[in-house]
Amino acid sequence: MTAAPSTRGDLGTVVAEVTARIREHIADPQVFATTQGLAHGPAGAALLLSEASRRDTALRKSVHALLAAAATTAADPDLGLLTGLGGLGFTVKHATRSPQDYATLRTRIDAALRNGLAELLDAEHPRIEAGAPGARRDRFDAVFGVTGIGRYFLAEPSDPAAVRDVLHHLVTLTEPVRDPGYGELGRLPGWFSPPWPEGMGRNSREWVLDLGLAHGVAGPLALLSLCWTRGIRVPDQETAIRRIAQWLMSWRQGDENTGPWWPKTVSAAQERAAERPALKRGPGAGGRPSWCYGTPGIARALHLAGTALGEEEWIRGAADAMRAVFTSPDRMRGMDDPGLCHGLAGLLQITGRMADELEDPSLAARADELAEQLCARFTPGSAFGFPTVLLYADRPQPLDSPTFLEGAAGVALALHERIAPPTGDHAGELSWDAALMLS
Repeated sequence: MTAAPSTRGDLGTVVAEVTARIREHIADPQVFATTQGLAHGPAGAALLLSEASRRDTALRKSVHALLAAAATTAADPDLGLLTGLGGLGFTVKHATRSPQDYATLRTRIDAALRNGLAELLDAEHPRIEAGAPGARRDRFDAVFGVTGIGRYFLAEPSDPAAVRDVLHHLVTLTEPVRDPGYGELGRLPGWFSPPWPEGMGRNSREWVLDLGLAHGVAGPLALLSLCWTRGIRVPDQETAIRRIAQWLMSWRQGDENTGPWWPKTVSAAQERAAERPALKRGPGAGGRPSWCYGTPGIARALHLAGTALGEEEWIRGAADAMRAVFTSPDRMRGMDDPGLCHGLAGLLQITGRMADELEDPSLAARADELAEQLCARFTPGSAFGFPTVLLYADRPQPLDSPTFLEGAAGVALALHERIAPPTGDHAGELSWDAALMLS
């Protein structure tokens, strides 16, 4: 293992150290899960090294080794952008510097994802045709479902036909559905979802309307808006964007002390209430200011929607909510983790993105503070520098890994952006945080 950074506050040193530790463990089969997914497999570490290789081409060999390891694992039935084949495909696209790079692998992944996407859409067709509730989150969300797959196909080299298939589906997702027990009074937004399928690590048995960027309707809003801005549009797409954005705006909570925030989920009874009820805030209810659930992810989706359609109210609402993250009395409650998913790195990436696009010096200063906090969390005695805290009871503690969503690679990517911001995929470079639906 290489020497620990001598100055914890040095962003470049910390990023370089995490990168060096990952390179040292490329050939260690015990380090990476045997999955093709971006979240937990070698593709996540490859994404960090691919980003760094834009300025250090010597890292390209290590990127290739990690991608080869991911590509030769057993075929993953999961297609998700973060959890399955879509994640490997995303990193391969990020690592591509010329049309010849990984051409065979990209062709193979594209074909598998197109076939899988068609199967997912076909599985939902009968329910949609019947106007019945039951939109499964693992089928439509940004992590497992068609929203994430759509973001993969939007990335250059893009497949507009596949993207439009996803957009058509997301537009239908916004059509109201009937709760059979309530007749016309029971009409609910089309993303009204059943409990998670067995074996997915979630315990709730309640049907809900999910607001989150990772698993809820904020993810589809982000993709619909990104596509609109890029000129990829389908009938009623604007209507769908407005439905979701207005619904999210209607569920803002908070007062002059806390500022605006959003819950994690709402129930059918809460949705049907004559007036929006005041909800209790807490880390498990959306109070944690994280990427996956909570105010930052939702605010970013609304910001993208407001930018796409020129709705200043949504942009202001998103900006006010982000500022409130840092000024409310319990602003950092539950933020005990350094990672991207539900920790400081995800908050840093969203804050920095919005600060740049809003040209907001106060948010820029907050992003700098978060970067310093993350550097201070670097733990030299750990394997990769950023062990993460226990979130789920069935996960080993601590998680000390070089992975993307909850591990050190994701933290290093967020810190790296503070040093060398990318030019973005509109200039020919795929931004790594597109995997989080942030760009």
